[in-house]
Amino acid sequence: MILEHIEITGFRGINHLSLPLTQTTLLIGENAWGKSSLLDALSLLLAPQETPYQFTRHDFHFTPGNRETPMRRLQIVFHFRDDGSEQSALFSPFWQRDAQGARWLYFSTRARLRETEVTASRRFLRADGEALPPAGSEEATGELARRHPVLRLRDARFSRRARHDSSDGQARSAEMRALAADIDSLTRQLASQPHQLSDETLRQGVATMQQLMEHYFLVLQPAGDGARRSEPQNRDGAHGWRALDRLNQLIGETDSRSQQIVLLRMFVLLAQARGAAGLSSEARPLLLIEDPETRLHPIMLSVTWNLLDLIPLQKIATTNSGELLSLTPVENVCRLVREPTRVAAWRIGPQGLSAEESRRIGFHIRVNRPSALFARCWLLVEGETEVWIINELARQCGYHFAAEGVKVIEFAQAGLKPLLKFAARMGIAWHVLTDGDDAGNKYVATARSQLAPQDERDHHLTQLPALDMEHYLFGAGFKAVYLQMAHLPLSAAMSPRRIITKALQHASKPELAIAVATAAAERGEQAMPPLMRQMFSRVMWLARGKAD
Repeated sequence: MILEHIEITGFRGINHLSLPLTQTTLLIGENAWGKSSLLDALSLLLAPQETPYQFTRHDFHFTPGNRETPMRRLQIVFHFRDDGSEQSALFSPFWQRDAQGARWLYFSTRARLRETEVTASRRFLRADGEALPPAGSEEATGELARRHPVLRLRDARFSRRARHDSSDGQARSAEMRALAADIDSLTRQLASQPHQLSDETLRQGVATMQQLMEHYFLVLQPAGDGARRSEPQNRDGAHGWRALDRLNQLIGETDSRSQQIVLLRMFVLLAQARGAAGLSSEARPLLLIEDPETRLHPIMLSVTWNLLDLIPLQKIATTNSGELLSLTPVENVCRLVREPTRVAAWRIGPQGLSAEESRRIGFHIRVNRPSALFARCWLLVEGETEVWIINELARQCGYHFAAEGVKVIEFAQAGLKPLLKFAARMGIAWHVLTDGDDAGNKYVATARSQLAPQDERDHHLTQLPALDMEHYLFGAGFKAVYLQMAHLPLSAAMSPRRIITKALQHASKPELAIAVATAAAERGEQAMPPLMRQMFSRVMWLARGKAD
C-alpha cells in the first residue's frame, strides 16, 4: 500500500489540512505553518507500538484568544491505496473500491476533549466517511502499523538516546557484528560486478554511507559496545563522499543483486532508528526526513539526497534549503500555507503543466532560482533592468522585499504564462510589471487571461506609461542621470530616445539602473515616482495577505 492522502482537523498547529502525497513529497512552508504538526501526526499514530498513542489536551488545536473552549474535537484520516503488494487477510473487511476498481483503505483516528477528559477512537471508514463495523478493526490497526510503520529520521543532536539494559546491549552488539559482516560481504559482491570500482572506493563508499546514518540520523548504538560517533567527513573526508557518490551511481545504473543488497543494508540502518522496536520483514516503512540540510554541506547534501532517493520507500521530507529544492522535480514539491480557516497544501499536480512548461519552470525556477519557491509573492518584470532597480526603489520607500517574502523575477526567458500558471498552482501571489510598448500589451493580455473572475486587475498588473523602464524613469525626474551617463550637458537639446541611446552606448542597462537607484537614494522617498509607490503598496498587500 501507499499513503496517498492525509486529512487533519484540529490537531496541534493545524486547524484543517488536506494533503495529497506522492512517492516522494518535499514539504516547504514558513515556521508555524503546520509542518511539524503533520510529521507528529504521522509518527505518533502509525508507530509500531504495543499501546496506541494517548492524546492529551495539548494535542487539540485552539483558535488564538479562545483557548478555553469547553469541547474540542480532532480527526486524522489516512487514505491508503493498494498498489498490488498488500495481501493481508486482516484488511479484507475494510477495503473500499472506487469507480475505477482500485482498492482503498481509510483509517481514522478521532478524539474529543471535554473539560479535562480526553476520549479517542480508531476506526476504518467507508468512502463516504461513515464508520465501518468495528469487528476485526483492532487487529487490522495493529497490522497496519506493523506493515507500514513510520520511521522519523532527524538530527541526532536533538534526539534523546535511549538507555538499554545489559541484555539489550548484548543483543545490539550481536546485531552490529552481523551488520558489519553483511557490509563486508556486500563489498566483496560489488567488487565482482563489471564496474570500474576499486576495493578501496567500495570500502569508503559503504563506510561513509553507514557513518552518515549514524551521524545525522538518530541511529541508536548499543550501550557499552565502545562504539563512538564521529562525523563522516572526519574519517575518509572528501574521498569518502566521492566514493559514496560513485556508489550511488552504481546503484542507480544496475538492476543486479548488488542494488538489492545495498538497499537492504540501508534499510537495516534505517530500521535501527526505531531503537528497540523491531520491524517486520514484510514492513514497508514511510520515511519522514526532517530538514536534512541542517548539518550537511550542499555537496554532501546532494550525495545524501541521491542516496535516500534510491531507497524504494515512500518518503516525506521537510526543507528550507534551495539546494535541496534544486535537486527535486517541481511535481514533488508541496507548499504549506497558513490561511485563516486552514493550512492549504499547494502543488502543481501531475496535469498542472505541459512538458514544455515544466521544462521552462524547471530551468528558470527550480535550477536557477529555487529560493523563489519560498516567496509569498512574485513581482514579475520583463528584464534585467527592472530586477536591478526595483529592489532598491522599494527599499527607498521603506519596503524590504526579502524580509516580506517578495521575489523579483524576470520572465522574458521562461515566458510569462508558464510562470503565472505555476505561481497559481503553488499558492504564490503575483504582480506583473510590463512596458508600455506592443510587447507589453501582449503581456498585459496574458496576465489578464490568468486572473480569476474575483481578482481585481489593478492588484496584479502595472503597465508603464512609456515604451520601457528607461523612458519611464527619464520622464519621472531622472533625466539628469541619463544625461550624465551619456556624457552630455544638462542643457543638451535632444530627444529622450537619443539621450537614452547614447547613455546605453557608454553604459549597460544594469549600470544605468544602478545609477538611477543611487540617485533615488540621494533624493529620498519624495523623489519616488507615484506609480512605483502605488505598485509597491499593492505587492506588499498581496505578500502580507499570504502571511496572515
